[in-house]
Amino acid sequence: MECNIDDLPDVILEYILSLIPPYKTLQECKLVSKRWFRATKNVIQHNKTHFHKSVACGSLLWNSWSSKHWMPTIAKRHSHSACTYENSMYVFGGCTATCTTFNDLWRLDLDTRKWVRLITMGAYPSPKACATMLYYKKSFILFGGWSHPALYSVHQQSRLFNELHVYSIESNKWIAINTLETPPPTSAHSASIHKNYMIIFGGICNGYRSNDVWCLNLDSYSWHKQATSNLKPQPRYGQSQIELGDKHLLILGGCTGPNVAMNDAWLLKMEGTAWTWKKVNMHNTEWAPTRIWCHQACKVGNYVIVLSVNKCQNKPNDMSISLKKVTCQAAPSSRTNNSSPLHARQGNASHIDRDVNINGRHGSFSEISIPNPRPSHHPPNFTKNLTLCYDNMLSMTAFRNEPVRYDINSHRQRQLESLRRMEESIRNRRTQSKPAKKKRNTLSIFVLDITNVLCDECSASWIPLKHSDQSGPNERILYSLVAGRGELIVFGGIGKEQAPIQSHSDMDEPEVYNDLYFINPPRYVI
Repeated sequence: MECNIDDLPDVILEYILSLIPPYKTLQECKLVSKRWFRATKNVIQHNKTHFHKSVACGSLLWNSWSSKHWMPTIAKRHSHSACTYENSMYVFGGCTATCTTFNDLWRLDLDTRKWVRLITMGAYPSPKACATMLYYKKSFILFGGWSHPALYSVHQQSRLFNELHVYSIESNKWIAINTLETPPPTSAHSASIHKNYMIIFGGICNGYRSNDVWCLNLDSYSWHKQATSNLKPQPRYGQSQIELGDKHLLILGGCTGPNVAMNDAWLLKMEGTAWTWKKVNMHNTEWAPTRIWCHQACKVGNYVIVLSVNKCQNKPNDMSISLKKVTCQAAPSSRTNNSSPLHARQGNASHIDRDVNINGRHGSFSEISIPNPRPSHHPPNFTKNLTLCYDNMLSMTAFRNEPVRYDINSHRQRQLESLRRMEESIRNRRTQSKPAKKKRNTLSIFVLDITNVLCDECSASWIPLKHSDQSGPNERILYSLVAGRGELIVFGGIGKEQAPIQSHSDMDEPEVYNDLYFINPPRYVI
């Protein structure tokens, strides 16, 4: 007896359809027949309900997507902008470990999990990082950002932007918007869409932290600075902004100064001539993340997902990456930070970016040897110390009272003997300092219940969760976190590559990623 898929019971058909990624392919299953239309509609609704329930109880799983499936491959980057539209995630800009910025636009097909670099038309935005990009009526609104000056530009500071660009998805074209009144050049701010307005808050403005609120009318493209109550959040940057309907938004975390990360939350009520700030009462703070600084948050129903390091893995006051090594994490002003970004750029002067995806590249493509008369701000390098040691030994002969008799053979033997002794000392030092491989910190999932944030008590509560130390990706910041259909998507970021010698923790260098992670609920059976 022959049978086909139409002979299966509805419950079996729905289970088979639930194995399909919830994007274009699943939507096309509705077109097969009326029965498949009903079954597909039930699967989509069940997936959504199951995802929200899993978020509420913190039952979420990490799934990595190997880069070997990518062709072409998107460059490693952090501080980029990302948002989703229909079956795709779009990524703009960002920068490398040496602060070379991008202005390329990539699209990730969430159905096939493949990257496509878009060859766009129109007026390209400047290469930059730490900008905001939001979806509005089949377009992306891109504002602000930051870029480092040209390579080896000793007397130039980092540049902030107040550019406003609109990308049309249908025409694949960038449009530069020029307005009479604009916010100051801004970076590391937050933004959200409310009706036909884009609201931006905080960031780094003209080299200083800000807590101003600016509004952009998306129909007329006109800006105005919004008046707010006297009680307001501290000036900050690197915070997350959550849209709560047309009249409210939530500000979560941020950084108010060097190594001053905030875990607070503020509610902005957008009514009247002067909008009102109200501080949110946070409960179950013992289950809160270590910090919410340059860690994106994402809203799912009445809950907010935050990724950070578990408190049992790291010290609360230990920032992920040194501010001296990542210039875009600190205010780009020489008035407030003497060690950035000039010294950080000089320390990385010998690292030349060779990635073909980099736009707006400055400097040379070849290795350049530039003498550095100043003491290096980098951790000690054994090879360089070796050369300096011998140079100093030879130069000291000029201060001897007796003339030096050079015997080439004996002098060479002494050099080789000294070299062997130094190499042996280094090997012993490494062996004694590295008894075991150091365990790396990983990102954990934290869930904030905001059900009562719009009530009179204005409260939010962290949900107690059990964290797994090995399931998440390596510790990082400045990644992107966006919501797909029944899943969350994490891309890129910058972390700290551990030194091979444990006793030299100051030798840790920034490591930039282009890996892709998906946060999914456990699979269920209908």
